[in-house]
Amino acid sequence: MKAYRIVYLGSDSDFLSSLESSLQQVGWPILREPGDADGTRRALTFNPDLVLWDCDNDQPGEGFPLEMLRGAGFTTQPVMSVVRRDDPRSTINSLAGGAADYIAKPLSEMPVPRLLAALNSGRRQLRIDWFGRVVDESNNQVKGMLANLSDPAYVVKPDYQILWMNRAAEEIFGEGQRGGTCHHVFYERTEPCEACAKSEGMARWRAALKNGKTYRFVSVLARNGKGEIERVVAGTDITPDEEVQKIHKTFVANVSHDLRTPLAAIDQYVSILNDGLAGELTDEQKAYIDIIQRSSFRLHNLVENLIDANKILSGEFKLRMEVVKIEDVLGLVLESLKAQAADRGLEIQTQVAEALPPVYVDRARIAQVIANIAGNSIKFTEQGMIQIRAGFMPRDDGKVMVSVEDTGIGIPREDLGKIFELFYRVENDQVYVEEGAGLGLSISREIIRTHGGTLWAESMEGAGSAFHFTLPVHSGERQDAAGAQGL
Repeated sequence: MKAYRIVYLGSDSDFLSSLESSLQQVGWPILREPGDADGTRRALTFNPDLVLWDCDNDQPGEGFPLEMLRGAGFTTQPVMSVVRRDDPRSTINSLAGGAADYIAKPLSEMPVPRLLAALNSGRRQLRIDWFGRVVDESNNQVKGMLANLSDPAYVVKPDYQILWMNRAAEEIFGEGQRGGTCHHVFYERTEPCEACAKSEGMARWRAALKNGKTYRFVSVLARNGKGEIERVVAGTDITPDEEVQKIHKTFVANVSHDLRTPLAAIDQYVSILNDGLAGELTDEQKAYIDIIQRSSFRLHNLVENLIDANKILSGEFKLRMEVVKIEDVLGLVLESLKAQAADRGLEIQTQVAEALPPVYVDRARIAQVIANIAGNSIKFTEQGMIQIRAGFMPRDDGKVMVSVEDTGIGIPREDLGKIFELFYRVENDQVYVEEGAGLGLSISREIIRTHGGTLWAESMEGAGSAFHFTLPVHSGERQDAAGAQGL
């Protein structure tokens, strides 16, 4: 056992004699000094592990002198009180004043176990105090960073009471709002906002504030140095994004409407020419008409993508849901894709795991996603093959995963994270070997998101790309999916 060093600040010789006798059995050194300033100063040079303060030192009306001892230099040592057995008031007052424990005199039992308990308790308290200081320092650093933000940030208690606001929040809502509830001060609501009320962790929401701007808020739970839970909230001004979306919506609506009318006329007159109603066509003229038809078809696809993009921006993206098998969805587009691939001298291979559970989806929309992704792979692959695979992922109650992999030119690393943005096109002539509006992948991602799935991409420039998306298994079939083979 370690030899702990004990200091007794008091003048009771009988108690000291009994204590020394007990400590000699375990080899613990002890120093006695009077409980005055000089004695305390000499005791500090002993570098004790535990301090015993005799309450007989106290003057009437004085409390337990823990702060005095800490100020004298005993900053880390636990302090125990020594009290007379017939003086319960001193016992209570010393514990209330911060004593780690007490020893009653005259001694009637071995004091070492009690001293050890106080030492252990002191070490635990030191660790707690240290962690508390670390947490407080970290929280102060976070508040320091939030204080300098140009967007609003604040901290609230679990009961939504505002504890702190940065300058940006005060400029929007006014100073002196601390103590009020955030839903009342910020949004003039009588009840908490749904995003926070239903969230036990991170929460996200958008809100228009009193300054006329729209913000995206993110909140997280944190503990302060006392162990109390607080919610830290920071906002980001997305008003410019909202304005851009309005411009996009107006542009898409106008362009799609203006293109449909002339396209209808083109299709009508092409049909007249093909039917020979304007006279017999030569082979060269038929070839020209075929070019017009294919160009018209591409424009039709562009218009439909523009309309879909407008629905995404307007929040009007609707689905017609049904229970289907993923291989049936693949069947809707596979022949067309194989024909496109054959035109470029490419091969499409498919691999669908056996006994895949059905999914609850909009059949046509998921087929559109596969056509968009695989169509891109065909466009940007000069040689090699396209592989479409479908398998089962057992985690998260089960998901069907579809992958489209190619041996094409790949996507530059700096563009990989942006390819799903609306109207985004990679600024690389090698990549865009064919024309496009930068809509297909963005629309595909929104379709998958609306189904509760995820769409992502992997690519290495010059070595090919892989696009993957997941769809939740139909709830009635999840328990039967364990036998399905994985990807």
